[in-house]
Amino acid sequence: MIDKLHPAPAFSDGRGDITNLIAQPLQHVALITSRPGAVRGNHLHKTDSHFTHLVSGKAWYYQEVDGEVESCEMKVGDLVFTPAGVPHAIAFEMDSVFLAFCTAQRLGGRYQEDTEPWELVSQR
Repeated sequence: MIDKLHPAPAFSDGRGDITNLIAQPLQHVALITSRPGAVRGNHLHKTDSHFTHLVSGKAWYYQEVDGEVESCEMKVGDLVFTPAGVPHAIAFEMDSVFLAFCTAQRLGGRYQEDTEPWELVSQR
């Protein structure tokens, strides 16, 4: 089952809200832009788990667990958790921006070492 989180504001006042998205140690945060029809992912990470937070746009998130492919629509503000070892992909319906909050460092070739191709969604 897709772990789609819905964090509620932890604090609100006349200035606005504070919503705590993630309360665990992270090693890397990436800001990623995508165009309509783009597919990202189509892989799994051997050791890295990550949260995907859609900042703008619209997308569909896919993951495969025990041979079954699941999907859910991602709207602005949605947060999805992907555990290590789970094949996943995101297909974008419009210009979109998302943040990837990762538990493993991705610089210095570590991302490539930790990533294994796994096609869930055909490129559009």
